[in-house]
Amino acid sequence: LFGQIAHDFSDRTRLIVGLRAEYYDIEVESSGLYYGSPLRDDTQDEDGTLWGGKITLEHDLNEQHMTFGSITRGYKAGGANTAAFLEDGNPTTYDDETLYNFEVGLRSEWFDAAVISQVTAFYLYRDDPQLRASSGDGGFFNYFTSNGDEAEHYGLEAEATWYISRGWTASAGIGLLETENDDNDDLANAPAYTFNAQLNYQAENGFFAGLEARGSDEYYESNNPDNRSQRVRNSFVTFNGSIGYKHENWTFTVWGKNLFDEEYEKRVFFFANEAPNFDAPKRFEDPADPQQFGATVNYRW
Repeated sequence: LFGQIAHDFSDRTRLIVGLRAEYYDIEVESSGLYYGSPLRDDTQDEDGTLWGGKITLEHDLNEQHMTFGSITRGYKAGGANTAAFLEDGNPTTYDDETLYNFEVGLRSEWFDAAVISQVTAFYLYRDDPQLRASSGDGGFFNYFTSNGDEAEHYGLEAEATWYISRGWTASAGIGLLETENDDNDDLANAPAYTFNAQLNYQAENGFFAGLEARGSDEYYESNNPDNRSQRVRNSFVTFNGSIGYKHENWTFTVWGKNLFDEEYEKRVFFFANEAPNFDAPKRFEDPADPQQFGATVNYRW
């Protein structure tokens, strides 16, 4: 169930209130063996009624600048892990997560709307956070989700678009993030910074071209506290580009991805994987896609 209302206090000040609720029920049954790994003879049930809401206040400082603030209560429903390969102490099910988010920001137009920008600062508190962890070795290595006690996120997001001239557009964005769990450790999948930048051209005759850069700081692959330094995905910067032509319903594009063949990891694993002695864990890397070039033809009707 979802509902939202809005009220204008004046021509310059608005209030938006939303409310959401849902019920879920998950039942997990497991028994027997799975490729030699014992499944738990277990039946568990996870259910709950969840609710969240948002209050946002917007105020126009003038025709070019609007400031806003919001308070949000969110949630993630509980769930179940794959029963195969779970070790003792790993949960079959995990509980709901409750999230409280506080934001303040500014949306602006500059130079007769030639530049549009938005800056947002946020603080996010998570109760019973759902965290990804890992365990096991060899063919019995697996990821699972478990609940922590609490977690905090805070940071800043900024983005801007510049309409340079007829056909030319440039845009960029940056995100800064700090995280902390109840053990004062950084959370997984939470880089300290990410950024992107694009330059695009669209001609009236159908010709178009674009170039973009994307980057990220290093971050942890898993919240498993063991050997955290071996579970880090390295920082990276990649460039992508495309040139094309659009005529009526046809679009022809020549593109390149990872133009400078940046080497970085798409996934990182740290576990023992050499039989018969699974007592020497090591780092395994799944490399990201290398430099690629291609052509695409689209027809829309």
